[in-house]
Amino acid sequence: MVAAFAVIVAGCAQTVADWTPAATPNDLQVRWVTHEHSISINSPSNLLTNRETRSLDRFLSEIDLRPSDRLFVDVGPQSGEVISDARIGVINDQLRHHIPGARAQAITGDKGGRGAVRLIVGRYVVLPPNCPDFSRPTATNNTNQMDSNFGCSTQRNLGLMLADPGDLLRGRTLGPGDGASLSRGIRAYREGKIIPPASPQTNSN
Repeated sequence: MVAAFAVIVAGCAQTVADWTPAATPNDLQVRWVTHEHSISINSPSNLLTNRETRSLDRFLSEIDLRPSDRLFVDVGPQSGEVISDARIGVINDQLRHHIPGARAQAITGDKGGRGAVRLIVGRYVVLPPNCPDFSRPTATNNTNQMDSNFGCSTQRNLGLMLADPGDLLRGRTLGPGDGASLSRGIRAYREGKIIPPASPQTNSN
């Protein structure tokens, strides 16, 4: 009986030693990051000096401004509406030199002041998993758990291909559709006006 008990205990100990927790799925992690730049503006004219223009261009080049970036300008709590619109217009003109159609949104925060505004560039970035992932031993898999490397390269490739990682959090709003144009294809199909492609010809000797 003592020998049998010793064998049972040894078997249980071996099972516990071989057990490992389930692998964490190789999901993509999306983070929101911001880049900020202070811009001094002449109060009477609300124009950028040559020095400020060069500084802004250098900042936009360093962060690699992208079409998917969200742009905000903190005009400060004391700026009037007319002054704010003039400052936003000047900055948008400079932004469009880098991204056509770029447009910043004015916000009233505590980073803008009487003679300066704060450009805030926000973007989503994706953190792909490190591949390959062999953190879990693959020699034995008695519990039939998912391998730690399963799907790792697929997720990583998807993360590297994304133009806007924010699409992983929320899809984009659909644009307007042309119902009349779409219905013409259905009508042509129902009326037999769509000619199917010719069948491939095969020669058999």
